Amino acid sequence: MDIKTRRSVPMIMQMNQTECGLCCCAMILRFYKSNESLFELREMVEVGRDGLNFNQLKEIFEGKGFDTRVFKGSLEGIRSVPLPVIAFWNQGHFVVIEKVSDLYVHVVDPELGRRKLSMHEFKDSFSNYILVPTPTERFKAKKEKPKNVWVDIIANLKDRKPLFGILLTLSLVSYLLALGAPILVQKVIDYTVIEQGNIDLSVFVIGVVFVTVLYCLTLLARGLKLITMNVFLSRRLMMGTFGHLLKLPYKFFDLRSPGDLLFRLSSVNGVRELISTQVVSGVIDAGALLIITFYLFSKSVFLSVITVALFACITLFMFLIRPSISEAINNEISEQSKSQSMQVEALFSIASVKMSGMEDEIFALWKQQYKQVLRQFKKRYVLQNIYDTVLGTVQTASPLIILLVGVYLFSQDVLSLGEVVAYHALSTSYFGLGRSLFGSYTQYVLATSYLERIADITYSPQEQSPTNPIDHKITGELELRNVSFSYTKHSNDVIKNVSVKIRSGEKIALVGPSGSGKTTLGKILVGLYSPNGGTVMYDGIPSERFMKKDLCSQMGIVPQDIQLFNKTILDNIRMNKREVSMEKIREVARAAQIEEDIQSLPMGYQTIVSEMGMNFSGGQRQRIAFARALLGDPKILILDEATSSLDNVNEAQISEYLSSIGCTRIVIAHRLSTIKDSDCIYVMNNGEIVEQGTHNELLSREGFYKELYDLSGDKSIESISI
Repeated sequence: MDIKTRRSVPMIMQMNQTECGLCCCAMILRFYKSNESLFELREMVEVGRDGLNFNQLKEIFEGKGFDTRVFKGSLEGIRSVPLPVIAFWNQGHFVVIEKVSDLYVHVVDPELGRRKLSMHEFKDSFSNYILVPTPTERFKAKKEKPKNVWVDIIANLKDRKPLFGILLTLSLVSYLLALGAPILVQKVIDYTVIEQGNIDLSVFVIGVVFVTVLYCLTLLARGLKLITMNVFLSRRLMMGTFGHLLKLPYKFFDLRSPGDLLFRLSSVNGVRELISTQVVSGVIDAGALLIITFYLFSKSVFLSVITVALFACITLFMFLIRPSISEAINNEISEQSKSQSMQVEALFSIASVKMSGMEDEIFALWKQQYKQVLRQFKKRYVLQNIYDTVLGTVQTASPLIILLVGVYLFSQDVLSLGEVVAYHALSTSYFGLGRSLFGSYTQYVLATSYLERIADITYSPQEQSPTNPIDHKITGELELRNVSFSYTKHSNDVIKNVSVKIRSGEKIALVGPSGSGKTTLGKILVGLYSPNGGTVMYDGIPSERFMKKDLCSQMGIVPQDIQLFNKTILDNIRMNKREVSMEKIREVARAAQIEEDIQSLPMGYQTIVSEMGMNFSGGQRQRIAFARALLGDPKILILDEATSSLDNVNEAQISEYLSSIGCTRIVIAHRLSTIKDSDCIYVMNNGEIVEQGTHNELLSREGFYKELYDLSGDKSIESISI
């Protein structure tokens, strides 16, 4: 006996690796005809870097008027509950169970798409928990559809109404001229039959030449306008998407891999091509079909009804197969994104891959993923082949049917021979345009899938700027007042009520074991994260009063993972500070102990840094980053384990320079030499400050700091210094 839903559960693919639970909720809500978007559900429950749990899924459904129950059980238990339900999968994933039969279980996986699993396969992945949502009388389905991803595209086209109007006009003229060719043939044939061969063809030759030249010029002009449209869409789409991406909060990037984001950005070019060629052509083809339809009806209603009926058959077929093609396209794009992410991650960590000798293992993992890409590719093109076969058959057979019926009507003196030939030629064009239109629709579905992934960027809210920002030059005084932070509003605090006050020019250290919250606190200090509670203050002014860009321009940051750009050394040091003199750049390079290394290079400051700075040593990359950080005369300098690749001599010289300029220092380091001279050391554990004092004071207390010191072997200690 089959246990199944009354209809299929709509497929929604996850946009990032932590949103499987959110997608499952959205799919079940859509199943009950409620059209919540992922963006709306994110407002209800914030998805952190660890994803959602059953309690958060319950909160979503209960907020929408559902009764929810969580059961622990087996496959047999699932047969007794109403479907669809959400199942815990492989100890770290969520899927929707749509149907249970005697032999198979049908699941909708937001990562892999629809899957038909044998009982054995299901039991291997099922993690024994299900969430059963049941709508109550409080449930009110949201009838309003989510914002269509094409709304912004149409809005962009509205800005170019004259261009779009000219394009449509030229297309209309080209199709009218194309329509004139079979009409001209009809006139020639009918005139020849009437005159019984005694005719002067010069007029017709002139007409053919005129129509051909005009048609050629029209196509040329339309092509040039399409190029203009292409450039316009490229500028609007790519600039809008990338510009918006750079202004998104850091949390957005926490949840999405660089490879996935690169795939979405590269999709913009694909969308541009699809819109400017296939989709625009589809609109034009639709207009041409209407023109030809009116003309056909003016000649023969009977033949026109047959033509439209045949066309309606393939239209019905298209709408029947559309959901399958759309789902196959979404699945293929999802797998392509994962494959590209793996490639990007491998290239970004190629040094580690090489040093670990993991080339074969990395390739094997990618190969397995790429097989999934090919599997989805094959599935899509099998459907596409069926689709094209049916369309091709109808396109070939329909004009022949029309010709046979036309010949019959000619034998009955209903149509002339010329009209039959013209009608056959027009019907061939008609079904050719129809096939082109349906092909454009397939490309429209593909473009929609790309746009939905791009919309995950463009619809995400940007960082908020203060209403009345303050223009203030900070002196370096910094205070954390009862600061708490959690990655989502539902998760536990990883920073708990931390208070630290630092005077200008001081060096304060925070130390603690891995996972104590040091790195997270560092990201709060530089503005990557905003605290959930408490305040970060600069010179007694809350950080919310500052424009983030203005605040960052007064701070220097040397991160743990040095990111150099594929530009010259000069460009890597000065970045966007084009007004800085060469003398100042040399000064900070000397302070960072990198000037001598640069001058020893044949091209000096014009030496090109290779991708990710691989043509420089780790110490050289760190010193270039130091020079970059010092260029703006920062009042606060944040060093995230920034001396880990420096030798003792360079480290001591840089430390001496930093002390001489009197800026407040924030350093993340492992070696004790970076914190022994700190004005105060704060010891962190589990997100809290458990001890504080100077190095010698803390050692004398025989407390947690002393334990860390002993474990460090008197050589290093994992720490963050301020």
